[in-house]
Amino acid sequence: MNAGSADGDRAASEPTAVATAADDTDTDADTGTDADGGNRSLVAELGRRLEAVRADPRQRAVAIALTTVIGLALAWLHWFGLVLAGALVGLVSASPWRALATAAGFGLVALGLFVVSLGGATATVLEMRPVVYLTVGSAIGLPMLGSLVRGLV
Repeated sequence: MNAGSADGDRAASEPTAVATAADDTDTDADTGTDADGGNRSLVAELGRRLEAVRADPRQRAVAIALTTVIGLALAWLHWFGLVLAGALVGLVSASPWRALATAAGFGLVALGLFVVSLGGATATVLEMRPVVYLTVGSAIGLPMLGSLVRGLV
């Protein structure tokens, strides 16, 4: 084989870099890079979307309501769900201080639903003083602990 035919085969097998504007968008989505050539990471995309939710009061209210429902379901399954719920409501809050306040509010809602779920046994449970203190403290404190993740993001 001669050198001319090898170069001809290599040139024929390499694709050209010509693309239209419509193809450019599809290529960016497939390769994970954006238009300026930088790498898009999942964390950066999530951070961008969280900032958009935090900036818009209507979206933030919907997100807090949605994360509250998810958090209540998690807390119903296990006590660590209170921490995860606090992290969820904290992530969509506008500031770290509001995250703490929102998590405390979530804890009060969870505690209220717990009291309602006790039904007729509420008076009996309230007489169990040391356990009640632990229940109230954990219902408010654990979501606030989870909401501290807002300071990191």
